[in-house]
Amino acid sequence: MFYKGELPFIRLLIPLIAGILAGYCFAHPFILHWRLLLSLLIPGLFFILLILYKRMALYRSGWIFGLFIHAYLLITAYGLTVYVSGRFDEAHYSSSRSEALFIKINNEPKLSNGILRFEAMVFSTYFHNKIQIRRGKLLLAIKDDSSGPFLLNYGDILLTPAVYTIIDPPFNPGEFDYRTYLEDRQIYFQSFINRDQFIVLKRNAGNPVISFALTLRKGLVEKFNTYLPGKEAAALASTLVLGYRADLDQELIRAYSKTGTMHVLSVSGMHVGIVFLVLSVLLKPMSRNRQLILLRAILIISIIWFYSLLTGFSAPVCRAALMLSFVVLGKALNKNQNTYNLIAISAFFLLLYDPFYLFDVGFQLSYLAVTGLVYFHPKIYHVFYCENKVLDYAWSYSALSIAAQLATFPLSLYYFHQFPVYFLLSNLLIVLPVTIIMYAGILFLLLPFSVALKPLGLFLNWTINLNNTVLYRIENLPFSALSGIWIDSFQYLLICSLIGSLVLWSSFRNKGILWVASFFALILTASFSVKNILNYKRHELIFFSLRKNTAIAYLYRGRSIIISDLEPLDKLLAYSVKPALESRGDPEYLFFGTGEHFSGKSYWSKGDFLQFGDFRILRWTKGFNEFSITSNLKVDAVLLNGGPDDRLQDIRSFVNFNRVLIDGTNPDHKIQAWRSEAGKLNIPCHVLKKYPAYIVKL
Repeated sequence: MFYKGELPFIRLLIPLIAGILAGYCFAHPFILHWRLLLSLLIPGLFFILLILYKRMALYRSGWIFGLFIHAYLLITAYGLTVYVSGRFDEAHYSSSRSEALFIKINNEPKLSNGILRFEAMVFSTYFHNKIQIRRGKLLLAIKDDSSGPFLLNYGDILLTPAVYTIIDPPFNPGEFDYRTYLEDRQIYFQSFINRDQFIVLKRNAGNPVISFALTLRKGLVEKFNTYLPGKEAAALASTLVLGYRADLDQELIRAYSKTGTMHVLSVSGMHVGIVFLVLSVLLKPMSRNRQLILLRAILIISIIWFYSLLTGFSAPVCRAALMLSFVVLGKALNKNQNTYNLIAISAFFLLLYDPFYLFDVGFQLSYLAVTGLVYFHPKIYHVFYCENKVLDYAWSYSALSIAAQLATFPLSLYYFHQFPVYFLLSNLLIVLPVTIIMYAGILFLLLPFSVALKPLGLFLNWTINLNNTVLYRIENLPFSALSGIWIDSFQYLLICSLIGSLVLWSSFRNKGILWVASFFALILTASFSVKNILNYKRHELIFFSLRKNTAIAYLYRGRSIIISDLEPLDKLLAYSVKPALESRGDPEYLFFGTGEHFSGKSYWSKGDFLQFGDFRILRWTKGFNEFSITSNLKVDAVLLNGGPDDRLQDIRSFVNFNRVLIDGTNPDHKIQAWRSEAGKLNIPCHVLKKYPAYIVKL
């Protein structure tokens, strides 16, 4: 099919992706200055070749036209990526000084832990009594002072102070790179203001269609909250049917993640497919003549895209909506369609709309999953034959789960570092409840009568609780998930190459391909072995960079301990500290509080004295009793903790130390004073607040 031209968009997708990757990794502003010339040059040369087609017998060299098309797509994708990124935008609000920003709220604001966060679009700046047209995105956070409920919505125009900072990179090893995540959405700055620092200039100035969809979704979410007695059940119903995840409990998210059913919580192809099936049944009478068939197709496509808008226009939803649109339109026009070409078409147009979709995890997983389903499912399904219809249905769905997992697990390992062991069992057990919840949820939202809504709400509540109970029990089974699996880019490519070579071998049964697969398996095994050996030999000390707390990790021969003032179940510990241990092959650890006495084979602590291997630390705190220290005390580092009032010169009169570490428990003015004094005394100084973690190789 590929060589006969039945999959043209797969060919066109290759230069498009290559151009996007080039623009992402090697962005340069020259393309913005020469974009007009380049956009005319290549089509002009192509037109000249068409004129000379017969005269120069170019039909013998058809590849020349293909080369021009591919070159044009590559350059277009490169220029589009550089332009959309906004890195070289001379009209960006950060390119000139300003006193205030005119912004428009770009999405639905979300309130969490007393802080309202939303994405804003800057369209003007104010400086010295002048207003200038500017553009660019900004992440805005407003602190709640509890004076009343926030009344900010999508489309509101605000005047805010021009106080913004660059988004911090990850400071600790293994920490989630939030900066890159936002940069892929063209957000390079963030602002944190108080509630009395902004003025609302205008209400509801956004896109009226989006405003209507968000208002409608808010009303539908409230409908779930009113008629479903359980808060968790109402939140899950809002997530499954409407894609509204703001009220979802973190424990429930963890249960779905560990059981391999996280795709259920992300509105994707399955949800759009169910809406499509409902519409197909409801509009089936419109299949009598040509005009009604076309009208039916237009209605289905319109409602599917409105549902996509209602659920937030995520990449998986857009992929499913675009593919289904082509399917519906093709059937209405009696056109044959190739599934792989449909997948490529949807990806092609989505990437033209936003090249940065390519770096969205949801986009990547969605396309891998649907490609895996199309290719692997028939092959896996035909391995067994079941005469019983119920068993055949169960085996078909199991084959679907295996196919999707086979296609996506390398990327899931790379991003999420875990593998759900019981994914087959959990997906098989929840397929019926989730389908019932989706159909009942859609019916619930369509019904206007409270008499029918109350019993239906109770039924939804019971079904959701049953579904959650099943997943919680699977989560609590032994070895429910293999967590802490960290693979690097090289290992990810090896796993993909191994799967790809095995797929080729299953199709062609060529011994040479089998030898290539064996080679990839050998290299992959060797890389894991080397990594495990290096992790076992690792002997290091990590002083973590935290804003208001302190944490130290000691790793030795595959074992690790954490000393911190955080609680063992604190979210900050899971976000900033544990990933460093897991990425080094030490998911299990011992936890000790600061000041707690402990001892082991190669470490010990007594009060504020700590020793790890041969590395000695003195924690200098407020009110430290220096008179208990002998004059010949020698340590490798002094850790300033809790904001003591002592100067480094005074500490040096009691303690002989080589370097000073300042953690996040100290106020900023003292940190600056100590840094300045350390520079004058030529003492190596490292700040553990808004600076990278300090790692000592022992």
